Amino acid sequence: MNKSRALLIAFFLVVFFLVLVGKLADIQISKHEYYSAKAFRQQIDTLHVKAERGLILDRFGETLVYTKDQFSFYADTRMLNDRKKDTLASVFSRTFGKDKEYFKKILASGNGNVCLWKKADRDKLLQLENITIDGLFYEADYSRIYPYAGLAAHVLGYVNRDLEGIAGIENEYDKFLTGTDGFKRIERDVIGRPVSVDDEQSLEPVAGQNVHLTINKTYQQILEEELYFGLEKSKGKSAVGIIMNPKNGEILAISNFPTYDPKNYSVFDDIDRKNISITDMYEPGSTMKSVTMAAILNEGLAKESEVINTENGVYKIKGAKITDDHKYEKLNVREILEHSSNIGMTKLADRLDSRKFYKYLRDFGFGMPTYVDLPGEVPGMLKTPDNYSGTSKSFMSFGYEIAVTPLQMVTAYSALINGGLLYKPFIVNKITNEFNNTISEIKPVLIRKVIKPQISQQIKEFMVGVVEQGTGQEAGIERVNAGGKTGTSQRWTDEGYSKKEYNASFIGFLPADDPKIVCLIVVYSPQNGKYGGTVAAPIFKRAMQRIVESDIDILPNNVIKEEGEYKIFERFSFSSSGKNVQEYANPQKQNKPLYEKEKVTSRSTMPNLRGYSVRDAVSVISELGLKSEVQGRGRVIYQSIPAGTMIQKGKTCEIKCRFDRKSKQSESK
Repeated sequence: MNKSRALLIAFFLVVFFLVLVGKLADIQISKHEYYSAKAFRQQIDTLHVKAERGLILDRFGETLVYTKDQFSFYADTRMLNDRKKDTLASVFSRTFGKDKEYFKKILASGNGNVCLWKKADRDKLLQLENITIDGLFYEADYSRIYPYAGLAAHVLGYVNRDLEGIAGIENEYDKFLTGTDGFKRIERDVIGRPVSVDDEQSLEPVAGQNVHLTINKTYQQILEEELYFGLEKSKGKSAVGIIMNPKNGEILAISNFPTYDPKNYSVFDDIDRKNISITDMYEPGSTMKSVTMAAILNEGLAKESEVINTENGVYKIKGAKITDDHKYEKLNVREILEHSSNIGMTKLADRLDSRKFYKYLRDFGFGMPTYVDLPGEVPGMLKTPDNYSGTSKSFMSFGYEIAVTPLQMVTAYSALINGGLLYKPFIVNKITNEFNNTISEIKPVLIRKVIKPQISQQIKEFMVGVVEQGTGQEAGIERVNAGGKTGTSQRWTDEGYSKKEYNASFIGFLPADDPKIVCLIVVYSPQNGKYGGTVAAPIFKRAMQRIVESDIDILPNNVIKEEGEYKIFERFSFSSSGKNVQEYANPQKQNKPLYEKEKVTSRSTMPNLRGYSVRDAVSVISELGLKSEVQGRGRVIYQSIPAGTMIQKGKTCEIKCRFDRKSKQSESK
C-alpha cells in the first residue's frame, strides 16, 4: 500500500518536473525574445529631455527673450504609503513655503501620477534632488521669459504652452529657435526606482539657435513711450511707429498701440496682438505727395522755380472739388510740397502719364508685399491704370484711392532720401548657435533703383523746407537739421469718407544731409486734433530728440545745429558702467538727465530704484545677485525689497512701473 502511494507521488513529481521543464524550455527557447523584450521594457526606461529654445536678442546682443530653466515635480501615489505621503508633504511644505495640508490633498487626489509643483526654479531642484522617496520624480518644464514685459511685443510674438512659436519672430523663425530634443536611457529596479543612466545609449539635447534682430532696444523703448503718450494726448484709437535705417532697410524699431504682454497673450484681444504696421492698410494722404513729386521731377516734367496757380484753395476737376486747407493764390513747385497743396499736386500729376505714374508707385513698393521677415504682411492696394476713373490719378497723387501699410510707406521714403535705392526691409541680421558662432548672416537686399540721386537730394531739400517753414514745423528738433512730410486723410466708413475721423501721420528723417534714421508716426482717429502736423509731428520730435541724446552716432562728427551755425560739442565715450553716454560741453546750457535717480553706492544694501527705467532696474537687480519680477512699463514706482535693506542673494525683487505724464512733459520741453 505504501509502495503504491510512493509510486503515485513519484509519478506526479515526474510529470510536474516534465511540465516545468517544458514550460522553462518554452520561455527560454520558444519565447525567449518575447520575454527578453518584456523584461527590458520593465527595467529600461527612456526619459525624454526637451531642448532649450533659442534666445532672441537686439542688435547689440541684449537679450529680449530667453527660456528659463524650470522643473515640475510629480509623485506616483501607487508607490507611496501613508507614512511616505506624510514625509513628502512635509518636505515640499518646507521647500515651497506652502501649508503641509495643501500637498497632502494633492497626494490624496489621484491614484497615479500627480503634480506637486509646476515650474519650480533650479534652486528648488537642488534642495529636492537628494530626497530619496519612492515615486517622486521631476521633469524639465521650461518657461519663455520676456524680461521687458511688452517691449517690442508685436515684433517678438509669443509661444504656446509647448513653446511653439505662434506670432512674430517666435513664429517666423520657429524652426531655428526650436532645438533638437534628447533622451536618457535609465535602468530601473524591480519596483521602478532609477538605478543608473546609460550615457552611451543616451542623447544630449541640442539647444535652439539664437536670433539676432536689427532692433535697437533703446530706440524701441523711446518710440513706444512717446507713441503711447502721443496716442493718449490725442485720444486716438490706435497708432503705429516705425524707425528704419534708410541706407539698407534695417528696421530699428516697430511699435503698435494697442499692445499686449507676450507672457500673458491669451488675456488680450486679437486686435491687440495684431502687428498693424504690416497687417492693416490706410490711405496715407499727403505723405504720398513726396513720392508723386519725385516721379514728376525724375521725368523732368517740372522745375523747382516754376510757379503753379493754386486757385486760392478751391479747384474743380471733372466734377470733383479739390481743396487746400491753406489757401494760396500761387506756389512754386517746392512750396507745393512745403505747404502740402492738393491743388498744386493735382496739376503737376496731370502731366504724368497714368501708366508711368503706376510704374513709379510699383517701383516704390506699393501694391505688393515688402517680404519683411515677419508673418501676416498684406500687399496693400494699388489700382491699375485700366481701373482709373477720371479723377483717380489726381486723388492718388495726394494719397487717396491707394491703400498702403505703414511699413511700405517708410520703405518707400527710405528710397526717396537715400539716393533713390529701394531696399527690402528686414528685422533679423544673423543667427548664431549656443556657442555664439554665426550660422547665417542676413545682408541688405537691393531691389531696384527708383529715382536719380540728384532727384533724391532735391526731394530731401524740399522736405527740410516742410519742417523749417511748412506744415511740419512741429517736428523741428532743436539743434538738429531734419526733414519730413505731414499727412492727413479722411477715414473711409460704410457711409463714405468720414468728416469726423482722420488718419494723422508724419514721416521724417535726420540728419538731413546724411540721413541715418527715418521714422513714420501714424495716429488713427485722433479726437484731439486731426492734422499730421499737429498730432503726429510732435511725437516724431520728442522721440527723435531723445534718440539723438541717447545715441552719439546719429550726428556726424558730433556736429549739432545751433542758431543757424554748427558748433562742435565734446563727448565722453564711456560711463562708469561701460555704457555709451553723451555729454555736451556747453557752459551756457548744460544738459541734465531726463530723470533724477539715486546712484547705486553699495552692493550689500538695496538701493532706491524709484525713477529707474525697467531696463536699468533689472540690470541693477541682476548685478546685486537678485532675481526680478516686473509689472507694468515705464519708470519704477515700487520695489518689494525696501531701499536700505540688507541684500540676501537669490531673493526676488518685484518692481512695479508706470509712465509718469509729468516727467514726460517736462522731458519734451
